[in-house]
Amino acid sequence: MQGNKVIEISTRVNQVKPGTLPTKNGLRDNSNGGEPPMDNKYVTHQELELSNEKILHHIDNKFAEINNNFVDMQRQMDGRFNEVDKQFNKLELKINDVKNTANHNKEKINWLLYTAIGGIIISVITTIISNLLTK
Repeated sequence: MQGNKVIEISTRVNQVKPGTLPTKNGLRDNSNGGEPPMDNKYVTHQELELSNEKILHHIDNKFAEINNNFVDMQRQMDGRFNEVDKQFNKLELKINDVKNTANHNKEKINWLLYTAIGGIIISVITTIISNLLTK
């Protein structure tokens, strides 16, 4: 085993001198505040929990804000869809009015055509009968 030091089993932990424990080459100990130097920036469990609670509260607030934004967007979209539905209803009413007007005009045109054709037929029959009688 290269670079590893072996500790005798009979050696007690409190009797071990610094530098006699196996270490990996290139690693530093936590002197001077750790790696990188931490300058005594340690927290207690309570401080860490408080910080986590603050962060979670902040996250909850952001999610609530996003949810409110989605609710507002949904309201706006519903309003737009209602406006579009109203426009389609107006167009449908206009189309029905045009259809009714076209059907009414068709009936008038048919009546005029039938009257004209009837008049022509009566004129032809009258002419034929008068020609037959005058001969």
